[in-house]
Amino acid sequence: MYMAGIWPFGKKPAEPRQVKQPEKRRIVEYERKKDEPSKAKVADRSHLEDASFKDAMALLGSDTKKK
Repeated sequence: MYMAGIWPFGKKPAEPRQVKQPEKRRIVEYERKKDEPSKAKVADRSHLEDASFKDAMALLGSDTKKK
């Protein structure tokens, strides 16, 4: 049985640990403005009359009562 030779490389000395200071998080605040015209956008259902929408619904099968 053969023994391994002496390791030719020395161990590096450990560097002292440096503590990183945690970065302060920037807090971003947003202000929501009251938008009255948005109610009109929600009430607008003209997209339901679009031909491409009707084609897509026909393709996907918009009738869920048949299941």
